[in-house]
Amino acid sequence: MIRISFRARLLLLFIGLAGGVLLVTLVAVTFATDKQAELTVERELAVSERVLGELLKRRGEQLEQAAQVLADDFGFREAVASGDQATLVSAMVNHGDRIGTQLMALYSVNGEELASTHQLSPGTDFSLLRGVRLIDGELFQLVTVPVRAPDVIAYATLGFVIDDQLADGLKQLTNTDLTFFDSQGQRALASSLAGPMQRELLEAVSQEQVNQWLTENELAGHLSRFNTVELLVSTSRSDATQAFQTLRTQYLGFGLATLLVALMLAIATARYFSQPLARLTQAADALRRGRYDAPLNLQRKDEFGQLGATFDTMREAISEREQRIVYQLEHDLLTGLPNRESFYKQLNERLAQKQSGVVVVLNIMRFRSLNDRLGQSFGDQVLQQVAQRLRDSFAEGCFIARLASDEFVVLCDSDQAEDIKSSLKALQRTQWRIGEASYRIEFRSGAVRFPEFGAEVDVLLRRGQLAAQLARSEKQLLADYQQGSDESYLRRLQILQALPDAIVNRKLQLHYQPKMDCGTGQVNGAEALIRWQHEQLGVIRPDEFIPLAEQSGDILRVTRWVCQAALDQQQYWLEQGIDIQMAVNLSALDLQADDFAEFIATELRARHLSPTKLTLEVTESAVMADLEKAQKRLKELRELGCKIALDDYGTGYASLAQLKHLPLDKLKLDQSFIRGLDSDANDRIIVQSTLSLAHELKLQTVAEGVEEQAAWRLLRQMGCDTLQGYYFSRPLAAVEFEQWLKNEAPRFTNQNKKAITNE
Repeated sequence: MIRISFRARLLLLFIGLAGGVLLVTLVAVTFATDKQAELTVERELAVSERVLGELLKRRGEQLEQAAQVLADDFGFREAVASGDQATLVSAMVNHGDRIGTQLMALYSVNGEELASTHQLSPGTDFSLLRGVRLIDGELFQLVTVPVRAPDVIAYATLGFVIDDQLADGLKQLTNTDLTFFDSQGQRALASSLAGPMQRELLEAVSQEQVNQWLTENELAGHLSRFNTVELLVSTSRSDATQAFQTLRTQYLGFGLATLLVALMLAIATARYFSQPLARLTQAADALRRGRYDAPLNLQRKDEFGQLGATFDTMREAISEREQRIVYQLEHDLLTGLPNRESFYKQLNERLAQKQSGVVVVLNIMRFRSLNDRLGQSFGDQVLQQVAQRLRDSFAEGCFIARLASDEFVVLCDSDQAEDIKSSLKALQRTQWRIGEASYRIEFRSGAVRFPEFGAEVDVLLRRGQLAAQLARSEKQLLADYQQGSDESYLRRLQILQALPDAIVNRKLQLHYQPKMDCGTGQVNGAEALIRWQHEQLGVIRPDEFIPLAEQSGDILRVTRWVCQAALDQQQYWLEQGIDIQMAVNLSALDLQADDFAEFIATELRARHLSPTKLTLEVTESAVMADLEKAQKRLKELRELGCKIALDDYGTGYASLAQLKHLPLDKLKLDQSFIRGLDSDANDRIIVQSTLSLAHELKLQTVAEGVEEQAAWRLLRQMGCDTLQGYYFSRPLAAVEFEQWLKNEAPRFTNQNKKAITNE
């Protein structure tokens, strides 16, 4: 792209304005002069035509008078009356010589020639013979008068010849050319044109291209007709417009002179403005490149001087602001430590220089809980003190940065690796005083060496975080990264990436685990449990991908797919005569979705299913995530007619006070209490009290995790309503479930009858 300087643009502006005015004026003058020239040409042609007409008129009057004198001559009339041929000829010749006529003729009233200098066309009405006529190949102006004695006894015709001499004379008067020619264009009868031009004209006439001939010869002309004779009045356009051409030339010269003056003025003005602007541009460019040490100092009293002073002030302010911005970009504003950007830069430099060292990722235990309970201000003070203690605890050569929230990172050389653990222990033993109180703060950290375990910043940081997670799970202060420990992380990442496709393309499956009536041993329901078999990842357990789906938000689509698939299966079973209760699990996010109840209602209506045949199971933790919203959503679902079950009761955070306010129909005892029921007295006490409490609250009870007949017997004695567990069946695919109902389910009914009989 071409860059044009301000000076050049200013010059172009001046020249453009002056040139534009000159051009517009020149166009206007040209248009006006062309129009006036055309009018002048037309005026000359019109004048020439009037002059010719006036000339012919005068000559006609002269001929008329001469002819009348001849016709009134007594001797001439006597000669006509007596038929004296010699007298007639003598009188006509003498009269013609006296007035200078070239044609004289005398005819009787019957058209008989009495005397004539030229042969006229037979059959001519001589009483009307006048005007311009072609006679014997010559062009004449004729007049005819009657000879009376006293009646008309003859007609006398006199004529002046129209020739080149007449045309030349008229040209001298009017500066226009006259050309008389016959209508077929065979020859010119009278013309002021030169011989070659006459021939060109006759050729153009024969081809009916007179206008083209005029244009080619830069002529203007008018064409008129006299009987069988054509008249062309023509004049030179260049001669007629010469004065206007001169005027345009003079104006153009004046305009160019004006343009030259404008150019000189523009150069002077541009120099006056461009010099300070050029210095300002150079200073701005230096500022763009980061040079802030060059003052402008225009030393002018005008607006440019004020602009220069303002620019210098701005330069100083930008320099200070940039220093602050650079610091803020590279440091955490709360703690004053370098930030993630600085850490990446520092570690990349060490990796590029092939240095070795250790990256330690440090997390504050339960920081979010502290922040939520004691306030953000308290959390900020903790972070500030931790940052200061990290500076004090680690060697001077270590690089310390804050990555995010409660996560810090320490970058040390290899020879400082031995001091890291002792520095962390010293930090752990520190008493933390925030305000007026003392607190104990614990840390978990993970260390990864480079370049042994990675030569990229993101890889090292991820592996350091994995080591910190290991330290958290093992309740250690520091854990080293172990080769291959990030495979689970990569697997989780692959699961997250594959889950949306599995939902859309229905690669998930449902298995159904039967629910048994505790008193009769009959099947009264089934719980829909999701399964996923991936082509590359193999079997993915629900406890592996469901938490990831909850983190990513895909759990909403998973739950809705489960509901649709389970209701489709329930509809099919009803059509096959299998009438059982269907149970579906919900997540915390499902209870927060405002349209979930409407979704369930729509799906039930679409399949003509009764809401009372659907049980929606929610965990205590899901309810407690947002108790108010959970109560509202469960109330909507229960009003719809669905049954609500609280799953995994006893392992969450629900209290008895909260339990009585939840719109529940069923209470599911967690399997951790059921598995030791036969051998652990405490479990029996907990289960018995829970069943009694549930029945007092008018809730049905479900015990999951039943794996032995002895547990069934004890639960029947305690009054449990429904059983679920591997003793009866593991979760089965739909076809397998149908076969189990047919082949295995009756066995438990019979077994229960025998057990009751034996008791």
